[in-house]
Amino acid sequence: MNRKSVKVNKHVVEIPEQSLWDIPSRDSGFSIFKRRIGELMQLNGNDDSVIDDDDLIPFYRMGESETFVLSALGCAGY
Repeated sequence: MNRKSVKVNKHVVEIPEQSLWDIPSRDSGFSIFKRRIGELMQLNGNDDSVIDDDDLIPFYRMGESETFVLSALGCAGY
């Protein structure tokens, strides 16, 4: 992996060539949010296949917490 060196406050910091801004689309904020909701649903015995993107996008855009989303969707245990 190529690295760049940047001088910050008299310290040299190495920055990987691929920065946080270059996150692949499969690791977007929404996909991580959706994956986490699915994992929590499975842990609590709920079927995560009933939720689609159209259900989750409004919650994601409003910045709602995972527990709020699960409660709003009527999942047991929340």
